[in-house]
Amino acid sequence: MYMTAIVRWYLIPFFVAILTLTACNGSPSEWKTPNMTALMPRLKPVFEKTKTVCFGRFMVDVPASATVVWGDAIVPLGVSIYPNGVDEVRELAQKFIVDLKSKKAIYHDHVPLLIEETNVSQPEGKIVTGYDGFEAINDLKINGYFGINNDGVIVNARPMKNERDETIALINSIVRRLRQRPESEIPTESGNCIEHAFLVDEPAMNKDDLLEHIRIGFRLREFPDTHLSIYVAPANPNNPEDESLKAQWKRIKEDPATPEEKKALANTKFFRESPRQIYDWKTGYEVLMRAPDEEHVHSYHDFQIKFTGVPHDPFKPYADVQLQTGVANNAAGATKSSLTDEEVIAIWDKITSTIRVRPTSGAPMKSAEAGTRLPLGELAATGRSCPQTGWWEPDESRNREGSQRQYFKTGERMPHVVSLGEPSIWQKLKGERPSYRTATVWKLVSYDDASARANVAAQPPTMAQISPPSILTNDGTAEDGQSEGKSPEQKG
Repeated sequence: MYMTAIVRWYLIPFFVAILTLTACNGSPSEWKTPNMTALMPRLKPVFEKTKTVCFGRFMVDVPASATVVWGDAIVPLGVSIYPNGVDEVRELAQKFIVDLKSKKAIYHDHVPLLIEETNVSQPEGKIVTGYDGFEAINDLKINGYFGINNDGVIVNARPMKNERDETIALINSIVRRLRQRPESEIPTESGNCIEHAFLVDEPAMNKDDLLEHIRIGFRLREFPDTHLSIYVAPANPNNPEDESLKAQWKRIKEDPATPEEKKALANTKFFRESPRQIYDWKTGYEVLMRAPDEEHVHSYHDFQIKFTGVPHDPFKPYADVQLQTGVANNAAGATKSSLTDEEVIAIWDKITSTIRVRPTSGAPMKSAEAGTRLPLGELAATGRSCPQTGWWEPDESRNREGSQRQYFKTGERMPHVVSLGEPSIWQKLKGERPSYRTATVWKLVSYDDASARANVAAQPPTMAQISPPSILTNDGTAEDGQSEGKSPEQKG
């Protein structure tokens, strides 16, 4: 496997609880940007040559000799790249299919877990849909297996059954926007750097919809026991301060769980504890500490910054940055630290101060397949950007009024549709019929045709294009526009 997960190196019993929180007793001085510790003579050759590495929407400068280790990438589905691995990915697809065929869904009349295999032409590959385990009722697992030039790509998802079409449409969208990227490339387009690849943003992407999780780590060749990792994710919109590093530490400091924990705290050396700002990341809290020697465990450094982030802002995410020394076999304290306290602080300051948003050109987004038409039958769910200019229809057959065919341009957001529900007896007496504004999956049925557009423009708007001035919502109340939710026919 080419995807290597970032592993947090936990210490034994007490420090599993304490050092994952990593903070320190109070200091009279607080700073948002601490005075950077200058590099010592032994460190200057390490940073004489540096390289810029992009991860997600951000970048950081590290020594040129550092090894980059990627973890999982979710953007918003899981994406794994296999360099020169087209054949390997094909084998994995076949293995997945065989596994699904060999097992039965006990709550679906013992049919095989495999539901569907769908071949895809742009790029070449297939999407495999199955139940997520023999006890699954509505849980699915959908994997896409593709080849981009000589690289293999797997996109994986675990949606609910009613999200199936939307998920397949998203898998197709992701793989068509994906392109190969060497480690040294810093893209100028808007999107996400992941291992070996770059995922271009959809045109007119709504930042509120972004669910991006990126993990990356660095190993210093000159000091192999020193590991640094960065994790970025969407900020928590619900009371993020309660999960901040400062709040976590406050709870631990005020109430140590055992006498052993209290003793360990007393023997822990703290260097810094304060708010920390890095460029526009202003919600950080930083803790630098050194754990004491214990039986079979060497003293080691455990540094951390946590940013609570800004909800719905992909450029100010939740972020967790950590550095540990004395690491061997993925365990901190397994060996002696090769760095002094001052050297570790200098390295920490030098690297973390370079974390920043990757600048983009602001040019229109183009996918890897720009300039080629997507095949008829392409799917795009409500709320996503239109991937192909042309004529689209709702993929599902519903009780609707008028033609549902609509013309969308690339980058426009795919709309909801208005379905007509069955009126109650009282509504029939009043001459009313309820309408329901519902999400759907649109299907590409025709390409751009100016004469066809002119004909449609001359026709009155359909129910999918306009909202009636006053309709009945699901709960029977009248309002302007449509209610959003399931029609009575869809409710269980």
